[in-house]
Amino acid sequence: MEEARKLDDTKALIAIYNEAGGLCRDFSKYEDAENYYTEALSLIIHIGAAGSESHGTTLINYGTCLANWQKYEEAIEMFSEAASILAGLGMGTDYRMAALYNNMSWVLQEQGKLEDASEYLNRALFLLNAVPDSEGEQAASLTNLANLYWEQGLLDEAKVTLLKALDIYKEQVHLRREGRYAAVIATLANIFFSEGDYERAATLCKEAMNEIEAEFGQNDAYKVIEANLQECENKLADAEAK
Repeated sequence: MEEARKLDDTKALIAIYNEAGGLCRDFSKYEDAENYYTEALSLIIHIGAAGSESHGTTLINYGTCLANWQKYEEAIEMFSEAASILAGLGMGTDYRMAALYNNMSWVLQEQGKLEDASEYLNRALFLLNAVPDSEGEQAASLTNLANLYWEQGLLDEAKVTLLKALDIYKEQVHLRREGRYAAVIATLANIFFSEGDYERAATLCKEAMNEIEAEFGQNDAYKVIEANLQECENKLADAEAK
């Protein structure tokens, strides 16, 4: 940042702010992330790049931060604006549009709008099937779809979908970053918990927590899974007491 500011390199600064925002977001430092994204958006407007690919990408990043922060309505606004920009640039079939649909599905799912969430996920998967080297996004979409099935009580469908995602991560280990593999394991733990297999659920929770801590420390995602692990251990303790 210091070098970019010294050189008055606005484009580099926009990219750096986006990266810094993403880093802060992953460590659950949402206010810091928001500051970086708003700085990036301000510079984009300042240099007359509104409606550009950089503008759309920054809105997606900012929207993801807001969603992690549980500011769902604001996140949807960001994603919707980004979708309009990408479509206007002729990127309606680009992998970024699929990633955007994936994010919108996730937010709608968090809001309990399961039918709308399912529609966006199917849009994402349809696009990704035609995009080369999109296995990482496909696995993320499959994980979200499995979560959706789980919330609807469709455990067998959730398992089948998760196994597809796991196959991708087994074949391409380099895709297991950014907490994506941990998300698969955590979802599988939820399914085993729903089936009453608390021991396997607890084992998977611990594995997911280790994956997240190694990459991001004990962030918000870690704490959610930690709470799930506690529920598993409580169930196991109750069973032993009987």
